[in-house]
Amino acid sequence: MLREFVERKVRRQIVRRNFIISALAFVGIFALWYIDSLSGLAHPFRMLVNNIHGGLTAFAMQITGGAVESFTLSQVGTYRIEFRDGADALTMSAGYLGSAALGALMFFLVNRAPHLVRLIAGVTGAFTIGFLALFIRPAETGDLISMIICLGLGALLIVLGWTGRGDINQLRSRKSVTQIVLTVISLMTGLHILLDLPLVLSTPAVVVANGVETITNPVAYFAEFVTPGFSVQVIAISWVAIAIALMGVAFHFGITRRMKQIPKNDDIV
Repeated sequence: MLREFVERKVRRQIVRRNFIISALAFVGIFALWYIDSLSGLAHPFRMLVNNIHGGLTAFAMQITGGAVESFTLSQVGTYRIEFRDGADALTMSAGYLGSAALGALMFFLVNRAPHLVRLIAGVTGAFTIGFLALFIRPAETGDLISMIICLGLGALLIVLGWTGRGDINQLRSRKSVTQIVLTVISLMTGLHILLDLPLVLSTPAVVVANGVETITNPVAYFAEFVTPGFSVQVIAISWVAIAIALMGVAFHFGITRRMKQIPKNDDIV
């Protein structure tokens, strides 16, 4: 009976700790995103999230009959894709909505299945390095430092996945560190549209320079050319609502429901 009592207490502590980590990560992410003095710390994470966003967009272009000719990173972490064809309805929404779904799934797995955190870290790191190798060339980016930052973060995730052993119940263990890092990444990925909302609402859909048309805001482009009956604000808020709803579901099944499923100690006699 004492052992069962202790096990339940430990399970509650783990879930509470996951809740606190998620709450602090949520607040910290917005601080990193919007406080200029912290932009240096946010830089590698911002680039990773944009890699995921751009990778999903590029994948949508490929499966809808389009072709990706190049993918480049800028110094501030934004990306540029040169492409041909593809279905606008999917390619313009795949980045933000795909990130929302992927981030929510990652958050759920990190909190519900902690035995998978090493695998998730390794896969995320391998994607980061692989995507750079496939789509980005130093001569095209003009910014070798950005590539090094992304490669370094990808390598770090692979190292955490490879060596992230230890007791998940110990906050200082490498496995716990891996879980915290993945919690931050999953929240950044899943809530990318929310983080970018001020930019999305203030950036034009297309900019023309030297006869070249560049899509600068996929949300505005989606509103103007895919759903012309809806404003940018309506589309943006709708996508934010979807992202929050998906993350809310992941939070419920990954944390809240776990706490409710732990029996109370009243039945131990």
